[in-house]
This record gives sequence, C-alpha cells and structure tokens, in this order.
Amino acid sequence: MISACAGASGPAHGPGEVGKAAPALSIQSVNGKGAVSLSSVTGKVVVVGFFATWSDPCKKSLAQLEELAKQNPGKVEVIGVAVDDTSRGVADFAKAQGVSFPIAWDENHTLMWRWSVEKMPSTFILDSKGNVRFTHDTAKDEADLIAREVAQLTNDGSVSNAKTEVASAPVTAPSSTGTSSSTLAVAVVEPPAPAAEPEKEVAPPSKPAKPAAKKNAPKKAPKKSAAK
Repeated sequence: MISACAGASGPAHGPGEVGKAAPALSIQSVNGKGAVSLSSVTGKVVVVGFFATWSDPCKKSLAQLEELAKQNPGKVEVIGVAVDDTSRGVADFAKAQGVSFPIAWDENHTLMWRWSVEKMPSTFILDSKGNVRFTHDTAKDEADLIAREVAQLTNDGSVSNAKTEVASAPVTAPSSTGTSSSTLAVAVVEPPAPAAEPEKEVAPPSKPAKPAAKKNAPKKAPKKSAAK
C-alpha cells in the first residue's frame, strides 16, 4: 500500500535507487503533451514526479515542479506520473496546479512498482546520462533543496560535456637512419633559440714587418804593393 504523504524521507529502494540507471519510462500523457519517454530527453536533466490527486501535499509538489521547469527551459525536463486507480480527473488536477509539463497516468501502477515508489509525493532527479542522482519521498517542503540539486547537475553537465579543442601542426620525427618517420599526433614545441651574441669587432691583421736591410759588409782594404 502506498503511504500518502509520509513524513519520513530517504532514498528509494530497488530499481530506482541512487547511483543506478533509471528504470524505463515510456507512456502517453493525458494533458495533450504526446508520448513521454526517457529516451526522448537523453542528454538533459530529468525530474520525474509521482503524485496522486487525493494527496493534498502533491498539489504543492506539482506547483513547485512547474516553477522548476520554468526556471530551467531547455535544460531540465519534468514529467509527472499520477498513480491514481483511474485516469478520471488527473488532467484537471494538473491543470488546476498550473502544470505545463507532461502528465501521465500510471495504469495498473506499472511504473509505480517498477520505480519502487512507496510514498506520495515521490520525486526522482536524473542526470543527463539517465542515472538516478537524488530522490525525495516526503511531504516536507524541499523545493529549495531540489532546485539546488538540479542546479548542481546542470552545471556538472555543462562542464563534463564541454570540449576543448587544441590546434597543432603535425610534426615529422626523424628516424635514426636519417629518413623521416611517421607523423606525430601531438605537436612538439621547441624552445626558442638563444639570441646570438653580437660579433666582436676584429682588427685587421697587421702587415708583416719588412725584414731589416742588411748592412754592407766593410770593404777590404786594398793590399799595399810591396816596396820595390
């Protein structure tokens, strides 16, 4: 039996527990929003809110989810699932709360059992990869907490999906044989060459000194003739 608006809070048990992929969800809406499925909103943060028209706190919960959807257009998808025994009055109930997101009726409680829902209202917050990250199954007003959790996931998604592009030219690495090898995938940036030192002015070589002139050898004195 489903506990209506129980005061306790905590993570869901079973297939819808935190850290695991969310159970399948594919259903037709009752408020003119067409078919609803998790596969159609892949890549976005998704909030799935289970509610019942006979639960007064569920009225407030739906209104808060509507505000959440308005504050995050294009980033967050909200899906409401009614667990009433019949679909009668579900669409009117959602309209009275000003709901604009898809509202589905869980016939035969198929989704309720698949997601292990035990209390009303129950809210599941999925990240952009379809994993359950946060759950709420309490009648307490946790709109601020849910808003912070959603903001955390939308911010994480923007960082994790950001792509950093690095432009680099291919570099051909020389092989040991002197021929070029295959092109490297990562550019190698060589440090700039040191600035060349200014050339020193070199004095022109001096002309070789002329060899010293040889002094004339003294002339030999003429021999005196012998006396006669």
